[in-house]
Amino acid sequence: MTVLRLSSLAAACGLLASVCCAQGQRLVAICPWTFEDGNRTSRDKAIETIHNVFEHNGYVILPQERMDRRFESIQPAVAFRRGVPVLEDLDRYARDVEADMVVFGRASWHTRSIWVGTGPKTVSTAMVDIYIYNARLGRLTYERHDSEGRSDEKESALKDIADVLITPLITVVSGGPATPREQRAVQIALGRALAPWVQRRSHYPYPRSL
Repeated sequence: MTVLRLSSLAAACGLLASVCCAQGQRLVAICPWTFEDGNRTSRDKAIETIHNVFEHNGYVILPQERMDRRFESIQPAVAFRRGVPVLEDLDRYARDVEADMVVFGRASWHTRSIWVGTGPKTVSTAMVDIYIYNARLGRLTYERHDSEGRSDEKESALKDIADVLITPLITVVSGGPATPREQRAVQIALGRALAPWVQRRSHYPYPRSL
């Protein structure tokens, strides 16, 4: 009888811990980004990279297709001011999808062929602006502008960025196609943009309103 009671108590404690853990999870919505140039694969890589960084830092990412649909269907539509969603509308969107945080931003690419040595080489540069809106606090808690990544940056200079991204950088070959270079460039740009945010989180134990 004692063993049974102890087993029941342990099960109850485990269930309570699971409920507390689920309630403590912070839900993140990534609303549609503004993209300039870059192909569909490169744009998808940008969103995937954001997913990976936030998930690794303890957040739960809400299903992307549903977040996109809700953003497009919310009425009245989200208004923009100087290219950035109005905070009141972001709050309305966050409450609509039941997100604790909303991540949004812009990414652009400049891909060209340059002459190196005896032949041409494809190079891509990505520029990123990123914003994090905290629905609990009702304000932006992080923003980073003009974060740049270039596809031909040396591996030795990218260690800190690799630590932020967790997943490996896309491999490129000299003279290869543009798509992997665009993907690598936006990974680097996002790594630079989010590095200070990740560093801030590392100084404060979970949970933290960032």
